[in-house]
Amino acid sequence: MNQCWPEGTLRAYLDGELPPDDMKSVAAHLAECADCEHLYSELSLRCGYVTNLLDALVEPLPARRPLPKPAPTMSSWRWTAAAVALAAGLAFAAYFVPKREAPRTPVAAAPAPEPPVRVVQPTAPAPEIVPAKKASLAAARPRRLAPPVEHFIALDDEPIESGIVMRVTLPGSTPADIVFSPDGRARAIRLVSETQAKY
Repeated sequence: MNQCWPEGTLRAYLDGELPPDDMKSVAAHLAECADCEHLYSELSLRCGYVTNLLDALVEPLPARRPLPKPAPTMSSWRWTAAAVALAAGLAFAAYFVPKREAPRTPVAAAPAPEPPVRVVQPTAPAPEIVPAKKASLAAARPRRLAPPVEHFIALDDEPIESGIVMRVTLPGSTPADIVFSPDGRARAIRLVSETQAKY
């Protein structure tokens, strides 16, 4: 018994693609070897089945040729020329026509303030001026108190070195300041009181 042929060679034999010498050798081997004859018959059955399936397919429709473009007519040239002329006219108008200013509403001049009327009362003898202790300048001026400091509440446990403070309005019209870190995360918040809303 000779060495059996591989399946690829049997398929090539089935399709008639082997050289004439190999075709004779494979045919002689198939007459002697029952295993190769069985494999060959199985391959030919598969080949016939696939051929029948391909024949059963509907033939594809012939490819449609694209319709030729219609030749430009005189009317299409007229429309093109009209569109170009309109675009040029609009460009000319936009460039050379002076821009109109919005009408100005005259503002009525405010009436001149009336000079204050000075009421002269009878003068009493001037009181005697007693030199007082020198008052410091700070005591003479009313002192402006700084608004109470409300500290931020941390939103996480990580320390923050720098950030951006943004004023937002929470639901219920409550103003608040939020500190955002450089990576964009909200890091701290505080509610803004009435006095701080102006700063």
